[in-house]
Amino acid sequence: RSSRAAVSPAPSPAAALPLVAKPPAPSPKPPPEPEVVLVAVGDMRLDGPVGRLAAQEGASAPTQAIRSFLDADIVFGNLECALTSRGEALDKKFNFRASTENVRILSASSFTIVSLANNHAMDYGAEGLKDTIAALDSAGILPVGAGADADAARKPVVLERNGLRVAFLALTSTLPEEIWAGTASYGVAFADARRFPDWIRAAKSTSDIVVVSFHGGTELDAEPNAIQKEFVAAAFSAGADLILGHHPHVLQPVEVFGSTVSVSSVAVYSLGNFLFVSPTEGTQWTALARLRLRRGSISAGFLPLQIVAGRLL
Repeated sequence: RSSRAAVSPAPSPAAALPLVAKPPAPSPKPPPEPEVVLVAVGDMRLDGPVGRLAAQEGASAPTQAIRSFLDADIVFGNLECALTSRGEALDKKFNFRASTENVRILSASSFTIVSLANNHAMDYGAEGLKDTIAALDSAGILPVGAGADADAARKPVVLERNGLRVAFLALTSTLPEEIWAGTASYGVAFADARRFPDWIRAAKSTSDIVVVSFHGGTELDAEPNAIQKEFVAAAFSAGADLILGHHPHVLQPVEVFGSTVSVSSVAVYSLGNFLFVSPTEGTQWTALARLRLRRGSISAGFLPLQIVAGRLL
């Protein structure tokens, strides 16, 4: 009699392998924090060497050498002249104006918005200011800091970019008083210390980021004066995120606020000149600010530049 040994059935592949828990699917990466790239520059006067260069070589000639650095979501500067052939010159030492056609210089440099809150926008009175605003409008460039009355002049301009609302206000402390907008008269926005903090708070309540342009300080002084420092302190207390200074025609210090990890606000006391040729030595050295704006944080970089016969190099 033959005998057979008992044979166990072969284990199934599933039974032969140890049970291992399936790793959880990786969590989706959070979307990047939205940001707006802002390029900010200093004072601009579109007559003189800048205007002549544009007439000879084309509207893009003044900024052709730095064109790639003007690629941004928003490009901002201070227009320090009237664009007009009309009006009567104010009784003052310097009066600046350029042809309305010279707005093409700003268009060729990709400007989005310019401040008119300065001591030269009204050099040729209300007529000159009206023509300036009309020229900017025709070029699709937004003016801020001047208007038909005080309420219009101080009204913020809000730009929506990449899911963020960025409000711009432009104010000046410069004289003469007759250039300041009145209750029913054209002019520029005066930085009334009793009221501008409320204007900033109102802008902040409906925007993610508030940028304030301040035209003040001492011309040709490399350090901010007491008025500038007081303005910056009050503006930041009211909720401003970024303050851009103009008027001294030379570069001044940058002040940052926040932690060692994240800068929450920045004050550039003076951006110097940009499309502006001054006869004074030192005013030809300037810089372009490139800022990345996010909710609650700002990063900033600066490109040193030289102005040579109306050309940025």
